[in-house]
Amino acid sequence: MVKLTNHRQVLALISELKQVADRLTSNELEMFAHLKDKYRSVDAGDFDDKICLEVMLRNVSIRAGYGMDKSEATRVIDFLPASEGKNGKNGK
Repeated sequence: MVKLTNHRQVLALISELKQVADRLTSNELEMFAHLKDKYRSVDAGDFDDKICLEVMLRNVSIRAGYGMDKSEATRVIDFLPASEGKNGKNGK
């Protein structure tokens, strides 16, 4: 019974996310597509999938609350080459 309830909750979250899919970041959109495909054929719900979908919905609302566009939500981490050291060129 718990699995059926979980499955229904996941399907409800998928429906909610379909309405805001245009506001998902690229990695969220990829995960969303994967979960939509998974729940077309699987009868049992997975608790982790439910949490993942809830986080995506929360992220969309947070970005909206801050007036952020989905493109502003992505970040790039630049790693310095080892030869440049911790503080820049040659560690200086």
